[in-house]
Amino acid sequence: RKTMKKFTILGTGWLGFELAKSFKDLYKIKVSSRNEEKLKIYEDEGLSSYVLNENHLESLDELLDTDYLFINFPPSKFDDYLSFLNKIYEHKKIKDIEKIIFISSTSVYPNIEGFFNEEFEIENSSSKIVYEAEKLVLNKSDIIFRVSALVGANRVSGRRLSNKVVEYPKSVINFVHRNDVIDATKFVIENNLNGTFNLCCKEHPSKEDLYSFNAKKYDFALPIFSENKEFLNRTIDGSKIEQLGFIYKHNNAFDLI
Repeated sequence: RKTMKKFTILGTGWLGFELAKSFKDLYKIKVSSRNEEKLKIYEDEGLSSYVLNENHLESLDELLDTDYLFINFPPSKFDDYLSFLNKIYEHKKIKDIEKIIFISSTSVYPNIEGFFNEEFEIENSSSKIVYEAEKLVLNKSDIIFRVSALVGANRVSGRRLSNKVVEYPKSVINFVHRNDVIDATKFVIENNLNGTFNLCCKEHPSKEDLYSFNAKKYDFALPIFSENKEFLNRTIDGSKIEQLGFIYKHNNAFDLI
């Protein structure tokens, strides 16, 4: 039996941990956590776990000894996110990795009316840090996934906005199910793909429709929808990866969980 390939996840949060659990029969998994607390949970799942943060980079030697690398950090959790990414990408082992998958966000697109695919020339990103990070990793990553708002399992659109004011309630939502991101990761590895891909499902309900529906279904207080009649149809096109044969399993926002 041939030896299992290694798969490293840097930034093992709500998406990364689920990915690790889905992949642990396929690969020897290594994961990183910002602090000690989570390590025990990861170790109990049979994952080799290491602390990695801005002040503790010594575990990179071990973490980057891998065949596949999945990088998924929330920029907001760092004092200097770009310098941290730079340290990872400048490590001597990075060039021996078979495939590097970097998780970006659709916030890289401007916050304006429009239909956004990967060909769109970004001039005014709605998130400067995401835009700068993409520029930094672009030529050193095989895959960049621009991920829409993540839903699935216990993440229900609108729940966190219960009793809070929602502006522009007629604006559309761009979302993707966590399992579809995991499947897309499998897909790009199995088909040895490279490039930048939006991950976003086809349906784009309005905030008001989806949050109202979920409030009823999951029994939480409705958000307060502002009277603002203006809306923004800022639609993310997630079809490029479909043209290569990928199938999103979760397209209906009203039937996700």
